[in-house]
Amino acid sequence: MYLGASNQRPRRRVFWRRLLLILVLLLISALSALVVYFLSTKDQLDAELITPGISAPVTIKFDEHALPHVLAASQEDAWHTLGFLHATERPWQMEFNRRLASGKLSEILGKDTVAIDKFMRTLGIRRAAEKQYENYPIEYKRHIQAYVEGVNEGFARLGWALPPEFMILGVKPSNWGPADSVAWSLMMALDLGGNWHKEFLRLEMSATLSTEQIWQVLPPYPGEAPATSVDFAKMYRDLGLFKEKPAAKTNSSSKGIEQGLATAPKAKEFLNFLPGGSEGIGSNNWAVAGNKTISGKPLLANDPHLGLTTPAIWYFAHIQAPKLNVIGATLPGIPGVVLGHNTHLAWSFTNTDPDVQDLYIEALDSNNPGRYKTSQGYENFVLREETIAIKGQEPFKFLTRETRHGPVISDAYQRAQDLINTDKFAISLRWTALEVANQTLKAGFQMNEAQNLEEFKSALKNYHAPMQNVVMADKDGQIAYRAAGVAPKRTKGKGLFGTAPALGWDAQYDWGPYFGKDELPKETNPSSSFIATANQRVHTANDPHPLTTDWHMPYRYQRIEQLISATDQHDVASMKAIQADALSLSAVDLIPLLQTANSTHKYANDAKTIIANFDGKMSVDSSGATIYNAWAHQLTRLMFADKLGKSFAIEYGKRDFRSGIHHIMKMHQAGNDQAAFWCDKPSTPEVETCENIIDEAFTLALEDLSKRMSGSPQSWKWGEVHVAVSEHRPFSKVSLLKNKFEITRPTPGDAFTVNLGFMDLGNATNPFTVNKGASMRVIYDLSNLDQSQFIYQTGQSGWVNSRHYSSYANAWAKQEYVPLTMNPNKIVHTSVLKPDLSIAAQNKKRLEKEAKEIKRK
Repeated sequence: MYLGASNQRPRRRVFWRRLLLILVLLLISALSALVVYFLSTKDQLDAELITPGISAPVTIKFDEHALPHVLAASQEDAWHTLGFLHATERPWQMEFNRRLASGKLSEILGKDTVAIDKFMRTLGIRRAAEKQYENYPIEYKRHIQAYVEGVNEGFARLGWALPPEFMILGVKPSNWGPADSVAWSLMMALDLGGNWHKEFLRLEMSATLSTEQIWQVLPPYPGEAPATSVDFAKMYRDLGLFKEKPAAKTNSSSKGIEQGLATAPKAKEFLNFLPGGSEGIGSNNWAVAGNKTISGKPLLANDPHLGLTTPAIWYFAHIQAPKLNVIGATLPGIPGVVLGHNTHLAWSFTNTDPDVQDLYIEALDSNNPGRYKTSQGYENFVLREETIAIKGQEPFKFLTRETRHGPVISDAYQRAQDLINTDKFAISLRWTALEVANQTLKAGFQMNEAQNLEEFKSALKNYHAPMQNVVMADKDGQIAYRAAGVAPKRTKGKGLFGTAPALGWDAQYDWGPYFGKDELPKETNPSSSFIATANQRVHTANDPHPLTTDWHMPYRYQRIEQLISATDQHDVASMKAIQADALSLSAVDLIPLLQTANSTHKYANDAKTIIANFDGKMSVDSSGATIYNAWAHQLTRLMFADKLGKSFAIEYGKRDFRSGIHHIMKMHQAGNDQAAFWCDKPSTPEVETCENIIDEAFTLALEDLSKRMSGSPQSWKWGEVHVAVSEHRPFSKVSLLKNKFEITRPTPGDAFTVNLGFMDLGNATNPFTVNKGASMRVIYDLSNLDQSQFIYQTGQSGWVNSRHYSSYANAWAKQEYVPLTMNPNKIVHTSVLKPDLSIAAQNKKRLEKEAKEIKRK
């Protein structure tokens, strides 16, 4: 027995040595594979490539900030090269966006995205894009097709070492088609057009609130009356529209509010994923005429406010070809420079936010649910079968329905199915962007080519959706504004004015003619010597045909106007200072209420001292900003969570309900007894006053900040909690990958500052997380356009291991900029794309044939 044990020991040692050797070899192999992979995925920016689809060599020079400068012999070659750059620099972003627009995310992400795929299929984005593309003139089809070929060539060039997103999920880039580019322009329109969400919210609140109370939660533009006198809440209830048992209310305690927020997690997650319907999506732009600048030439500034993503929504590029020399922000997936300048002029966008979407209540035929009621009798739904492939599961098949107004979205929107009696009613959507006449990409090409301001204005007449406030300036010293896009012409005070879902069978709610192109708001060289838009009302208060009445609150515009007027002679530095401004005029209005608050919390006196000296500037080192925003957050929850129930639980974070706070507090200060309804908590026997909830919100804010932040109130700096998070899809949802793929930076501001930092207030982990902000900042100097500057929050590359993945992030957080020049001082990399001569000859013949066809037509 002793000898046996002795013999086993050497055997065990040999076994463990062999196992260790195997593990070491496996580790070395794994590390070697990783090294080979990461070396293979490094930026390949110095290369000569044979590229089918171009007719002549194209040179791409990358400056020190990774901005490509493309020199091509034709516009088709230029757009081909832009597609190639988008595909090689942002492959995962393009793949994800294509699948989102087409309703094909579930093929790679599984069952969790079936609901969003079903909604996108029901909406019919990709199908509408196909129809729209077919109607494009052949010369613009050629531009789009050249871009598409460049995308697919770029995908093919990626080889085996794909970005980590593809490797982790086990997928490859799919073929890109012309309709995919058109579809992504529609997705941008969806993101910027959220009127139907607000209509639905008013409908949902109608189940438990009066129309008057709804107008208090979602008030009209300051100083205006509601756009309609129709008692729509009563109309819906009399119709028997709602299910018999509406969702139960939550109680008004802090614990009850948390329970309320947890009642609809799926609906909230769906709404967060669905583009559009979010406050914080907007923008600032302004132009200052030469008589108010040091150089004597105009200055133009723009900072679009969009959801922050990694990689960023924008990719900057310089494109030069015959009759084309343009630089600025491009959108991966779309050919053309969306925002930028050419050698003659510069232009900028903000969202006009017009009412171009209407929901319709469709009444079903009780004898035949395949028909719906119209003013002329019953009509059949148009039916279409859709199949969603789901990773790891059987495909999901379903029928979509369409009415004369558009797709029946209630079939794919669980929140609507929970609200209305679906045995008798459905909800459809009419939306301008889905129309066959939409040729927005054509307008984009023409804008890029415009040789003067008049040509640029003419190009805007072909712009369809999303409607934008276009502020422009040229080297001759002109500044101008145009609202560009299409919108139905409504008369204020007539019917519902698009504020709430209409009755689909009532002819009075059918759309009439659209605004004529010359009827839209416009301005050229105003006497004020500046033009500014910040999603505020863009027409006169007494205009009987406003584009909407759901304008953003005017605080940002008012602050921009103050700052422009405060300086006689502006320069680039003063433009930067305005873009960096973090004074919240909303806070200035509400701070006096907070200063009256009392609390027995141990930090109450310290906090009151800080607030007594707080001026409303939301700087990153301000503790007053932290205390104020925590108080405003708690006040909003106390005032609305109980009364709005499920609506608040789902919507809070997509919107901040701050306009309702302002409106109701002004009612309270004016002695209007109706404010008392919002301040009392029905779950308690006492009758709370508005003073009571102002105090309670202060105590709750101090309790929350004491847990969330260390130290005393003096150390509660705003930048510690007010952090901009550029979300990565889908890896922000994966805890092990989140920190690697997300980009986060502290940022100043709030939802009402020029330097916007819109917060995800429904986020229980940190309600001050910024998920929407300046997706870029750019300043154009018309005295020398090569002195223009820009920045955005990530970097040019979509490859997580690239040094350009986050190379702009620090500068963006510090409100710094990099040059936007056509003539960079330093070129770091150079690539040349060379044509395949045999294919080039075939393409030449094709182009000659198409040119003859264009001439014949």
